Amino acid sequence: MDYLTFFVTCFTTFFVIVDPPGNLPIFVALTEKFSKEVREKISKRSTVVALVLLLSVTITGGAILDFFRISIDSLRIAGGILLFIVAMDIVFGGTRKEAYKRRAEKSIDIDSVAIFPLALPLYTGPGAITAGIVLYSQALDVFSKILVVVAAVIVFFLVRLSHVYSDAIIKLLGESGADIVARILAIFLTALAVEFVFEGLKGKINEL
Repeated sequence: MDYLTFFVTCFTTFFVIVDPPGNLPIFVALTEKFSKEVREKISKRSTVVALVLLLSVTITGGAILDFFRISIDSLRIAGGILLFIVAMDIVFGGTRKEAYKRRAEKSIDIDSVAIFPLALPLYTGPGAITAGIVLYSQALDVFSKILVVVAAVIVFFLVRLSHVYSDAIIKLLGESGADIVARILAIFLTALAVEFVFEGLKGKINEL
């Protein structure tokens, strides 16, 4: 296995789905009414919860699939379709983000904001969970499995950094700039989603 290529694939997949630059305006919108100290608490809590949730499902996903008797090829096909939908949502404006922004006007509880919608489903949603399970299943040895975990940790470290420097980043990119970055990356995610689908179909055909 080419470890470097596999790591880059894992990192890119998680980065595009978790979408630190694209989701930053939502974090700002959800937390702008709070003090700096409270925003820090929300940032730390949401990042840790999202990462723990993603890693837990990623590592135990194989056992869950076995329990429900779902083949990895079926998951690749379903996951590819799901990732494609997520990517297209980002490319065409991210309707889910508008819903979260509207919810910001009503959110006053720290835990409710940190857990929902930031940790789940904004950062660790169905797309990230599916990608994690699929990537972990493709890891053929212990080292490659560790690379999946490391890639996820690095991405959420970047999420945390984006929160810490949110004001400066928003000033630099602006909301439109962040959206442009997210949409460009989402184009690559659509291609990766298609690869997942075809790889799953290939496996199903080989079973016949």
